[in-house]
Amino acid sequence: MEILLGGISALFYGVADFLGGEGAKRAPAASVVLWAGVISFPLLTALALMVGGEPVLGDFILGALAGVFGAFGLVALFAGLGRGRAAAVAPVSAALAAVIPVLVGVIDGERPSSLAWAGIAVGIPAIMLCSSVADTGGVKAGGLFYGVAAGVGFGTFTALIRFTAPESNLLPLIASRGATMLLIIGIGVFGIWKVVGFGQVPKGIVATNGIFDVTANVTLLLALRAGSLALAAVAAAFYPAVTILMARVVNAEHLRKRQIVGLVLTLGALAAIALG
Repeated sequence: MEILLGGISALFYGVADFLGGEGAKRAPAASVVLWAGVISFPLLTALALMVGGEPVLGDFILGALAGVFGAFGLVALFAGLGRGRAAAVAPVSAALAAVIPVLVGVIDGERPSSLAWAGIAVGIPAIMLCSSVADTGGVKAGGLFYGVAAGVGFGTFTALIRFTAPESNLLPLIASRGATMLLIIGIGVFGIWKVVGFGQVPKGIVATNGIFDVTANVTLLLALRAGSLALAAVAAAFYPAVTILMARVVNAEHLRKRQIVGLVLTLGALAAIALG
């Protein structure tokens, strides 16, 4: 079940990332992240309260920490794409988003089957190939640094939110999303990243991005609680494949050969993980 739910979350994350990228072409990236959060926060809160739960303080602390790392990942990703080399930032961040939860899962005692390990081994390079983009130049040494930072942020988000109690249901996600928005606001206040008003962002794109991102977060949390952290995280990390397919369908972007190879390997890896 965790693999199915992880794959569904990858679908939502992939669409959300595509929409976020489209929005960032028309407004500062920080503004897209912030206003998507503002729009989706009431929906997430209403859903979480409706479902209910029995959280303890630790669940909210873990949720908030996960939100901080998630925001940190977004900041590093956009900063790297803007200042470093996109060819290094995107694949490294996507791969680490899968590797870190796998390591945490193994340390926590998980032991995937041999077939599942084979799927993971194929899946990591498949993710990197899918997220491969053209080199934008810029700071030669910067791309790898930002890619690692973004991957650590995304991977740590997944690992932390996994350890919230199942009895808390969706309530830790309220703290997570709130912490993300507060961090982005702080970045804007201190002038690290430009933040503009809601009237200056593409409202439809931003609203849809927020809804898909929240849905992805909810589905990811359900996947992580359904079983193996490692397997759910790797399945969810296949979102770059969805993003590039969206770009191909909507913007008629040409797929590079390595991306096509990555897509094929992704399907094989996901099948191996599921059968394992």
